[in-house]
Amino acid sequence: MANRGGRRAAALCLALGLVLAGVGAAAFYAAGVSLQGLPPGAAPPSLPDSGAGSDTVALSDDAAGHPAATLVLEQIQLYFNAINNRDYPTWTQVVSDDRAAQQPREDWLRGVGSTTDGTIRVDRIADLDQGRVLALVRFVSVQNPDDGPPGLKVGRICWRAALPMAGSPPRLEVGDAASTLGAPC
Repeated sequence: MANRGGRRAAALCLALGLVLAGVGAAAFYAAGVSLQGLPPGAAPPSLPDSGAGSDTVALSDDAAGHPAATLVLEQIQLYFNAINNRDYPTWTQVVSDDRAAQQPREDWLRGVGSTTDGTIRVDRIADLDQGRVLALVRFVSVQNPDDGPPGLKVGRICWRAALPMAGSPPRLEVGDAASTLGAPC
């Protein structure tokens, strides 16, 4: 019996350690520090005094070195252009069919609301399984505070997002809500 209790305690400690490591990694990323690889060669863009800033997507030196950088840049630029221009047909072309099916046009337009995105930068592109990539992106959104997400009803939000992408050209997949962090800025 004592041996079984010892195994349970060890398993609990291992599980707790894994959870703490995951939380630490999330906090590390949220702080803007790369988990591996080269640090960005240029500092992230400065926040504009007001508004969202330029809507042109930029790549860090690290992201630019990835073999899929050009395709990822083009797709993410189209993604943000679609949001800023309320262009649902373009948006459906740069997201996966599953993601588009989850957000019919009227739902998508309601979700976009008055949002304008800018100061967009791909900090990193990481390889995933089966030819997929993960784009680590930061951007600024401005909107009517009423259009902000629940718990973040403010006029300007700084976002950090982990955007999984698949295919050629890579299309944005359905992501996990926990992979996008936002704070007033």
